[in-house]
Amino acid sequence: MSELILHPHVIKQAQEELDAVVGADRMVGESDLPKLHYLQAIVKETFRTHPPVPLSLPRESTHATRALGYDLPKHTRQILNLFAIHRDPDVYENPDNFDPDRFLEKHQEVDHMSGYGSYQLMPFGVGRRMCPGYQLGDMVVHVVLGNLLHSFDWSLPKGGSMEGFDMTEVMSIVVGRKTPLHLVGTPRLLLNEQFTQDKGRFTHETESP
Repeated sequence: MSELILHPHVIKQAQEELDAVVGADRMVGESDLPKLHYLQAIVKETFRTHPPVPLSLPRESTHATRALGYDLPKHTRQILNLFAIHRDPDVYENPDNFDPDRFLEKHQEVDHMSGYGSYQLMPFGVGRRMCPGYQLGDMVVHVVLGNLLHSFDWSLPKGGSMEGFDMTEVMSIVVGRKTPLHLVGTPRLLLNEQFTQDKGRFTHETESP
């Protein structure tokens, strides 16, 4: 959401796709995700620029081997710099820019969910020992983000300014913003209007003597 508020044209394009695929009378469901190609590209670009864990969990070699010209003895401890891999200028053009379109064009075949061969993008790790909850985590991110964009228009609070917008991150268990993100959501679906009406009627009925 931090990147999207800085790139309103991305929100607009995502909402156009959501309106075409999902419609205005229901929320985004898991079955919609395979058809939401631009939403998938946004999530991939977010994982690329802001991996949940910038350094992989440690791994240890079970036997001596040679890789990329280096001799690695048995029991060598290895940690991958995922942040650097995801921003490799030899792989990604303008790697520091947030640009979901790259995953609809040149890098459309990159699949961070494959488990193997996805070395350009691996926010959940790669191989047999990648994060065991990667499928659930990926699905939840898509569904939650899809519903946030589909159900609401987003803006900074009154008096907020894009100038000097703080994107500083801090590391704990996973990476997050240093300062909380405050946005104002304006309902944009018929579903939200009906919910508001039903809520008002329910409140009136329950408060009546």
